[in-house]
Amino acid sequence: MLPEVLRIYDEGFENQSSETLIKYSKNCRSTFYIIKDNNRIAGYCSYYLKPYLSLKGFEKQSVISSIAIDRNFRGRGFAERLLRFTIKEMKVNRVSSILLYVNVNNRPAIQLYEKIGFQPIKRVEDICGQKESCHEMELKLI
Repeated sequence: MLPEVLRIYDEGFENQSSETLIKYSKNCRSTFYIIKDNNRIAGYCSYYLKPYLSLKGFEKQSVISSIAIDRNFRGRGFAERLLRFTIKEMKVNRVSSILLYVNVNNRPAIQLYEKIGFQPIKRVEDICGQKESCHEMELKLI
């Protein structure tokens, strides 16, 4: 499955190398989910847990580090289904909130995230690529 995931990553993130995904996933111990259609990988979602101490005690926050859909499957609801499944799994694992970063020019992704309930927190630079502006968005689960 890895070659297909890397192909989809390269297709979706033209300014970044798939080596970045591999390196980042190893360092953060990322969890991957994939979505298939007729035994073809339509997309993937990768996230890692980021524990922190709050006034409530020890909590788990998740960061979606990468999500992409094969261009042949876009516009057919695969991203929404994959994201909703991933969120459901995070709830089961008592994740309190989810962060993600999305390029400010990626309107379809921003609209999807807002539809699901993510809220923009702030604008950040150089996370989505060099000289790129991104929205940091959060979905509170608890």
